[in-house]
Amino acid sequence: MSRERIFFYSLMGLTVFFAFLVFLLITPFIVPILWAVIFSLITYPIHIKLSKSLKSDSLSAFIITVITLLFIVIPFLLIGLLAVNQAIEITKSITDYLQSHSLLEVLNNIYKVPYADRLITPDILQRAEEYLKSEEFRSLLTTYGTKLTQKVGEVFTSMLFTVGSVLFKTFVFLISFFFILRDGRRFLAFIERFFPMDKEDLYDVLLTIYKTVLAVVYGSVGVAVAQGVLGFVAYFFLGLKYSLIWAMLTSVASFVPPFGAGAVWFPIAVYLFFEKGILHGILMFLWGSLVVSTIDNVIRPIIMKKGIDLPYIVLFLSTIGGLLTFGFVGLFLGPILFTTFFSLVLIYEKRILKGDQKGV
Repeated sequence: MSRERIFFYSLMGLTVFFAFLVFLLITPFIVPILWAVIFSLITYPIHIKLSKSLKSDSLSAFIITVITLLFIVIPFLLIGLLAVNQAIEITKSITDYLQSHSLLEVLNNIYKVPYADRLITPDILQRAEEYLKSEEFRSLLTTYGTKLTQKVGEVFTSMLFTVGSVLFKTFVFLISFFFILRDGRRFLAFIERFFPMDKEDLYDVLLTIYKTVLAVVYGSVGVAVAQGVLGFVAYFFLGLKYSLIWAMLTSVASFVPPFGAGAVWFPIAVYLFFEKGILHGILMFLWGSLVVSTIDNVIRPIIMKKGIDLPYIVLFLSTIGGLLTFGFVGLFLGPILFTTFFSLVLIYEKRILKGDQKGV
């Protein structure tokens, strides 16, 4: 083997080895860095215009970072804290209720709900009572009660660590966001130098990624946020307890067909109908059907103007699959992976398959 070849393989081996080590080093920060990349793609056009006006990339990036901190990061952190507080209150209420009522009393209370007696017959109540008094149920209740107590203790023990981790990752996000905005052109030039792809094809891939982020922002996340906010307005003014939690569940449900946000607001409308009165139930139903669920038809067409037209099934599979695989950042990462893959397939078709047909 020639000296040049030995040098080449040695250099490649060392490069791959140290690239792997660098990846391990940044793995704890990969999620906030990905969020920084996504937010930089969304705000980059604003940064370009602002930097030209101010004649300073650094000042423009700093201003946008501060605005993001004040109007996006801090509000979301506060909403998160309020949601956690309401979740703790719900858990405490359920625990107190179960401690002060036997499961048989719970079933009897459910039986008293209008129309519930059609589903829960006296025969079912009698069988449930016999099972609840059995030794098997007591043993099962003791086992799972012990596990639940341990789990709750672990959750509360880790809360302080979780808060510290969130604050630190927020700091990493803001720092990364600033530098990606400020040095975006340098990052792009660096990729061009080392990526084995024609500049035209590389720009096509990057443009696809950019348009995909916009499509998800305006199409899925935009709809989810809008439906959550509109749902919160109704839940709050109709006097529903823990309205913030229900609003967040409405946002999450908007990603899941076929019912979407209706899977949350419709049961709430039924609950308000029986608990608060006919007027509350009808108002919730009208607001949910005419406003919350129809806002999708207003926001989603923006995809056609601001991003790419993703087929709904692709958008659904990629966002839900990304969410289950990568967490909340997967809402963006999933569609990016899908569309980048399709973009690379089209480049392969254009450069390889059609090139071969032309004898290139």
